Amino acid sequence: MSLDPGTPGPHRADRVQTAPVMAHAGRKLRPRAWGLALIGVVALLSSPTLTVWSASAEYGGADSDGHWIDGAGNPLSSAPPTVQVEAHTAPAALAVLLLVVVVGVFLPPTLERFGKRSLGDVVRYAAYLAVPVVVVVGVLIYSVWQGHVVMDQIDHEVLRPHGFPWGGVTVTTGHATR
Repeated sequence: MSLDPGTPGPHRADRVQTAPVMAHAGRKLRPRAWGLALIGVVALLSSPTLTVWSASAEYGGADSDGHWIDGAGNPLSSAPPTVQVEAHTAPAALAVLLLVVVVGVFLPPTLERFGKRSLGDVVRYAAYLAVPVVVVVGVLIYSVWQGHVVMDQIDHEVLRPHGFPWGGVTVTTGHATR
């Protein structure tokens, strides 16, 4: 059987040659700098809103005769102290987030120029993972610290509560007013 009607059949090979069909290889999934920058901006903008709270306490007051008393009911010669605590994100926490994003954006192209492309990908993947971990772990630890340690200090009438290093506290002390 001949494929071309003009050629005789016995002198021509009667088989069809085939080549393997390969699927398109596509592009390798690589972490991109713009995605990391976007995640970093969202983390930097949302982190301060997740870690803001305030608490206040008065350590005494006035009795029925209008005389100052402390929290236990003992008379005082002057107004009892008050404390107002406002918690906020520490600048060091924001600096750590910014450092992770900057390293993840700018170090991989530098490594690629020196022939270390795969190491650059590892650095960028690590930055992609580090940003949410830093935010989530930081906020959880900060919230537990502020919720337990600082509130306990306020309950025990400590006038200078100590905030967690990941978040700062602004402490305002004063005296009760009538």
